[in-house]
Amino acid sequence: MRFTRIDFLKFSFYTILFFSLFLGYTIVSGPFYETTFDSASIMNQEIPVSSISEQSTIIPKNNVPKKNIQSNSITIAFNPEYVKIDNDIVNRLKKVIRSSYFGSKVTPLNLVLDSERQEPRGQVMGNKLILSTAIPSDSEQLKVFVHELGHIVDILYLKKGFLSDPSDVFYSISWDSFNTKKRGQKLADFISGYALSNKYEDFAESFAFYVFHNEDFATLAKKNIYLQQKYNFLKSYVFGSDAFVGTSFGTDSIKPYNWDTTKIQIDAQKYLYYIK
Repeated sequence: MRFTRIDFLKFSFYTILFFSLFLGYTIVSGPFYETTFDSASIMNQEIPVSSISEQSTIIPKNNVPKKNIQSNSITIAFNPEYVKIDNDIVNRLKKVIRSSYFGSKVTPLNLVLDSERQEPRGQVMGNKLILSTAIPSDSEQLKVFVHELGHIVDILYLKKGFLSDPSDVFYSISWDSFNTKKRGQKLADFISGYALSNKYEDFAESFAFYVFHNEDFATLAKKNIYLQQKYNFLKSYVFGSDAFVGTSFGTDSIKPYNWDTTKIQIDAQKYLYYIK
């Protein structure tokens, strides 16, 4: 068979078309443009498991690139603008942001403290984090805050390339797409019921559980290969080998099933002392 110039041009055209469509799918299937991400647009409900393909994902050993943060800064605004906010709340949140465990991963950050917000309790839009000050306890407020910081780490800190996204390594453990789980995934393969909602909530819930209940996470991971892979990803590529390892700030034993890990009570003072 003779390969003519016209054949070559056709081949080139269809090759370019294929990669254009592939890149277009990559962009629209996730928050590739960081400022478009909105955690509140993610459905707040459990989605049934879809049977697609069964696969055991192994975390690669290569280094994951990270976003370079130019300034370790935080700006705080209030809604309503002139509302009086308890200084203890502001100081607690500042301690989290300025700690060595979080600072370079989540700054610069625009924090909005909203005294009128009820649901959702927290919301991330780009590098803006909106947090309700009406959350009833210090424990829950800190945990919602760190959960939302998990979204920022996922979308901003883990650097996105033109063809690659380090977060995809985490997503591929349990997910085929935004909210389609891999075949065979069970409730026990996720940290909470809410983590089953979609791949972004799986990341944020796992992130917060690693921070507040690391010892419990490690114990669960010994019995479940998927939780082990998620724990290893956070340990190796987000926090490093020592941060939070072996700690637990919970005040009670962890129940076998939790819909929302932010509702699990912690000793807030013990946690704040650890990260200072």
